[in-house]
Order: sequence, then structure tokens, then C-alpha cells
Amino acid sequence: MQAISSVLTIYTWLGVGVLIFFLGRIAYFYEKTSGQSTGYYFLGLPTLVLMLGAGWYLVHNVDFTGEPTGDLLLLVGGGLLSFFGARLEKIMTGEQR
Repeated sequence: MQAISSVLTIYTWLGVGVLIFFLGRIAYFYEKTSGQSTGYYFLGLPTLVLMLGAGWYLVHNVDFTGEPTGDLLLLVGGGLLSFFGARLEKIMTGEQR
């Protein structure tokens, strides 16, 4: 059962990594074609924090929820990623007020 859980966890995080990669490529492409700064290089910060959170759970070999340190890292990484995505959406659609 532990092997299945590990495979599903790796599969899930690979999917998250692919989505973050495409978000970064979209931001990079938009910055290069429009000339408007998107700050795509800041996407590395939420990626790093999410990797630290996932790594914390892997190193400590515990269930993937319920550990304050790992949960906090995942919360902060997800919040930063949400902020980046919302900011990119506003930049690309032209902040209408």
C-alpha cells in the first residue's frame, strides 16, 4: 500500500511541476512579445517553497497532511503561486477598474 501511495504522490507532484512550468513559459512568452514586465523569474520562489514542503514530507516519511511545518510550507508556496497567477492574469488582461 505504501508503494501505491508513493507512486500517486510522485505522479501528482509531477503534474503540479508541469503546470508551474507552463505558467512560467506563458509569463515569459507574454513578457517577450508584449514588452510588458511579468516578473516570470519570481515564479522560482513559490516553486522552491513547494519543493521544500514536499521534500519535508518525503524526508520525514510521514503521511502527507497533519504536520505543521510541511503544511505551512505548502500553504505559503500555494499562496505565492496563486498570487503570481492572479497578478499575471491582471497583467495579461489589462487591469480594468
